[in-house]
Formats: sequence, structure tokens, C-alpha cells
Amino acid sequence: MSTKHKALVVIVGALLAATGHANASDINDAMTIGIDHFPTNLDPGQNPWRQQQAIMHLAAGTLTNQESDGKRVTMGLAASVEPADKKFIVKLKPGLKFSDGSALTATDVVASFKYYMNDKTNGYGYTFAPIDKVIATDDLTVAFELKQPYPSLPFILALPSSEIISSDFLEAKDPKDIYNGDHPLPTAGPFQVESFGQDEITLQRNPYYAGVQPSTKTIVFKKITDAAARLAQLQGGEIDWADDISPKLIAQLSPPVEARSAQAVNGLSILSLNNRDSSVLSDVRIRKAVAAAIDRKQINEVVYAGLSQPALSLWASGSRNSHPFLSANADVERAKELLAGTKCENGCKLKLIGSGGDTEIVVQQNLKAIGLEVEIVSAEAATINDWLTQGNFDLWAGGSFDVADFPDGYLAWTIGQANEALYSGYKSPEMARLIEQVNITTGSERDAAVADLNALFEKDLPLVPTTNTVVVSASRVPSDVFNIAPTMYFDVH
Repeated sequence: MSTKHKALVVIVGALLAATGHANASDINDAMTIGIDHFPTNLDPGQNPWRQQQAIMHLAAGTLTNQESDGKRVTMGLAASVEPADKKFIVKLKPGLKFSDGSALTATDVVASFKYYMNDKTNGYGYTFAPIDKVIATDDLTVAFELKQPYPSLPFILALPSSEIISSDFLEAKDPKDIYNGDHPLPTAGPFQVESFGQDEITLQRNPYYAGVQPSTKTIVFKKITDAAARLAQLQGGEIDWADDISPKLIAQLSPPVEARSAQAVNGLSILSLNNRDSSVLSDVRIRKAVAAAIDRKQINEVVYAGLSQPALSLWASGSRNSHPFLSANADVERAKELLAGTKCENGCKLKLIGSGGDTEIVVQQNLKAIGLEVEIVSAEAATINDWLTQGNFDLWAGGSFDVADFPDGYLAWTIGQANEALYSGYKSPEMARLIEQVNITTGSERDAAVADLNALFEKDLPLVPTTNTVVVSASRVPSDVFNIAPTMYFDVH
């Protein structure tokens, strides 16, 4: 998820005149958004899903802010973030306040990161691992002392998982109690949490926000787990935005409802290949044959109604690190050449696990053309997860993304060992070394490390990219009021 052009957001269907939308003053007063993944609590370290983080992003006061294009950060609560010798010095803006009017100082910054760094259950613990300690030198100055160079730290400081929390709240009680929603804690982001329930969350504009105040006063998030139900409520006028709908439902939309899609600046749909000895895909020639046989244009058209793009690299098309080497079209002859002399030269049977969706069906058809017989085995998510962790599969249609164009998390989860390289079982000391080089270097040195990493990925090909990560939604409000950005965060104006 080039994306410098405001949001890589595609408006599908005819653009309507302003009078076709909901009344502008009504929109500014309140919007209701239908989603299917709700935060389990208000602790950003316990909520990894896109929609959970997108909600928290609206309330989280962070030292830096991500630009909508995902390419850079600007200052948030910080007036400056400057690198020094194995450290970053953060200067806070003077006069900062939480949403309850209490002062926000360097003490709160230190307390927040101390909590995050000590929380062994934090799902974003890897983002804090390079930090040795966080020290307040005065009320407006914080030093992040590092164990190793960490050029991505300004991006990390913009994540909802790095939000600044009141030290008074952290010291007064068990932080896990703070996050249960009974008494929402003060925030320092554009919005504050007015109420938090199992099926509805209400955010109110934060009068003490240090940045530009959003024009929208209230956002209500409603949990509507069925995509068709979300769309029906949208078309009935009960909600203003239906998040994450099937592209197949676009044809059902009627004015004033519009369909929209957003491609992630740093994310792909990926066919994970089992590299373990138990799978015939442990042979890189067969993996490359699979990659050559995949018709990425067909997947984009069938699965995403043409709203995504074929993925031709380890990185999303909009990433600065993208180095295309795959073909958008299937190359059956090349795939058969690669199979020559392998165990699959005269055909093979492969087990593809998943939900039995359109991606799996297209892959099955594509691989049949080169003599690979694919059995699609569907199961519930818990069973699929067990099969993945046990290596009990050959193929799995999954994916990986991060919220901005920085490498650390994306590489760790995609080809690093955070989850055995997207469950593929791929292990390479040289790849681990290159990932570290990419993460700790900048400028031309990082460019060289990325080039070497891309070359090794192309050589080993442990995974097969298919399309860019895309989210399709439907709306009755203008895109310049509410949207999804390439960061995959909700963009509210």
C-alpha cells in the first residue's frame, strides 16, 4: 500500500453532485460506520486487526503522525524528533493536554513506553525491542536510548500502539482495568472515547487536540458482522459507511451510495508455499513454476473486481522498495519448463487450505494448466491456524501488510521468523542478515541492502505474491470527509 497522490482511493461508479450526499451539516455532526472487527478492549497492544487499529488511530495521541500516503511522518505531540548517537531526542510541544484537560508532559511519555515495553502480551512488542530505555530530561524532553540503530523509530512513534497515556492512570490501577471500557481513559488524539461497548463505540472530537481539529464532531462505530447486512443498512440510510464489503456486491449499489477501494502502501495478498521437506514445494523449481503459472490479472478481476493490482514483487506496487520481477499474466510454458526434472514433472497433488474463496478457485484452475492437481480443503479459522503452525499444507492464500512504507514489521512477519515467514517454514541465515541490514541502515546503504534482499527473495521465492492488499467499502458521504487511506487507517477530516 505512486501513493503520494493523496490516497490511491478509487471512486467506483458515477460521481454524484454534492446534493446527492447526506446533508453536509449532518455529516459534520455525526457519522455512523459499520464494521465487523471491534476492539476487544482499549489497549492498542491487544488489538492487531486493521479495523481495530484504525479506530484506535483516531483517538491515539502519538508523538508523530503518519501522513495518509504512508510515505512519511509529521510531528504530532512532538515538536521535533531528532536522531543522535544511538538515541532519538524528542521535544514535546508546550501546553499539551489530554482530553480531560489534564497536562501531558514527558512523564506521561516515559510511563507509556515503560508500560508497553514491560507488557509481555503486547502484540507490537517487536516495535519496542530495539529501545533500551526512555528517559525524561525535563518536562518537554524525552530521550529514546537504543540498543541498535533504529531509523524507523519516527514511524513507530506514530502507531496507535505507541499512544501516550496519562501516567496518573497507569499508576493508579492495573492498566488492564483501564482498558476495559467502563471508564475510558483520557486521550490526546483527534477524538476521545465517549463510550465503549461490545457492539458500539462512540468517539467525540477532542477539544484539547494539539493538531488541526476535524470538522466531524461524532463518529459512531457499530458492529455489524455480516457484510451484506452492513450494505443493507447503508443503503437504507441507517449507517453512513459500510466497511470491508465483497467486490461482488458493488453491482448492488445505487445512488447516493458509492463504492470505494483503498490499496495499502505496504501490503500484499500472498500464496504461502510450504518450504518444509514434507512438501514437494521444498524444491524451489516447483515454487517458481507455481509463481509462473499464477494469473495475477485474473485474480484481480475475479476476486477484487479489478480494484487491486497484480503484485509483481515482495513489496506492494506503491512501495519505494518495489522491484517487479513476476509476470501479471500466467506463463504456462515457462512453468512447465521449470517443472522438468522435478518430482512434479508428470503431475503432483497439492493441498490448498483456506476458506474456499475465489482466490483458491483461481489458483486451482491456474495450476491445473501445468499438471498440478490442487485439492482445496476448507476449515474454520482455528483449524486452519493449527494446520499452518504444524506445516500440514502445501499452499495457503494469506497476506501481510503494515500501515506505512517502512520495512521492520512487514519483513519480520512476511519473510522473517516472526511467524516462520508467513507459515512457509522458510529459514535463511542470509535473509535474516539482510533483514537486519535493511532495518538498521538508511540512505544508499539501505537501498543496497534492499536490492540484495529483493535478489535473494527472487532466488529463493519462498512465497508467491498475487495482488496488492485492497479494502473495498461503500459510502454515502464524500471521500474528503471520511475515507480509508493507503495506511489502512480511517481518514477523517
